[in-house]
Amino acid sequence: MESSSLESDSTEVFPEDKTKKGEKSYKVRNGSQRYPFSVSVQRKGSHYATGALIEKKWVLTVAGEFYNVRESIKFFRVRLGTVNCKKGGVLLPIKGVEIHPAYSYKNPTYDVALLRLAVPAEYSDTLKPIPLTRIKGKVLSAKFLATYWPRLIVRGQVLPSSAQERVQPNSMRVSTQKMIPWSWCQSLMSTLNQTLDESSLCLDPIMSHHSLCLPDAGAPVTADDGLWGITSGWTSDNCLGNPSPTIFTRVSSPVVRAWLDSQLTTL
Repeated sequence: MESSSLESDSTEVFPEDKTKKGEKSYKVRNGSQRYPFSVSVQRKGSHYATGALIEKKWVLTVAGEFYNVRESIKFFRVRLGTVNCKKGGVLLPIKGVEIHPAYSYKNPTYDVALLRLAVPAEYSDTLKPIPLTRIKGKVLSAKFLATYWPRLIVRGQVLPSSAQERVQPNSMRVSTQKMIPWSWCQSLMSTLNQTLDESSLCLDPIMSHHSLCLPDAGAPVTADDGLWGITSGWTSDNCLGNPSPTIFTRVSSPVVRAWLDSQLTTL
């Protein structure tokens, strides 16, 4: 198997000093880590979405990309344990898809789904699950890591020829992404006729290496304490003229975590 050797700075998670009584706030800095949890979800041999292995039989990914394909899940596989989505690691079939019940198609909130693997993953140095963060407090500012594989064609749109993702598109990418303050993002999203709640956090769109209209759906958003969330595939209708932030669903949100716990305990 191939393993990722990509690394970045160490992570610290600590309470913010200036908080209201009874309120916990946190800052997050990026973490030095490998990425054996990263999963390439594939359809008929091509990369379709990214995800994160969280248990032997479960991959957490984005809901929107699977909302209308649940009946054809037999055409999908997951590739784990490699940084190349075309080779190496192991390729496993998917048994089923569970979409968060609060998710509404083409909306950014609760945009998470679980893929149940037909065969349990066998852990190794290059194939391991990632723990879910338990931090539930308000986040004042943060930088996270996101891992993903680029998609050159999404919903009929082709990635611009200038995008760096066209170089070695089969290789996994790791990017540092800065959080947008939640109140500012909530205000911005209201101008786009969208509402956010505590289940979502917002990241700056990555303008330097791919199109604003082709987000990296399902990318795990991580820090040293584990998985913080999964990026949504949602974009604003006028994504080029009025770029929208990257939205990710927090796994520690009570509504999301309760759903995850209930699903992971099923046989």
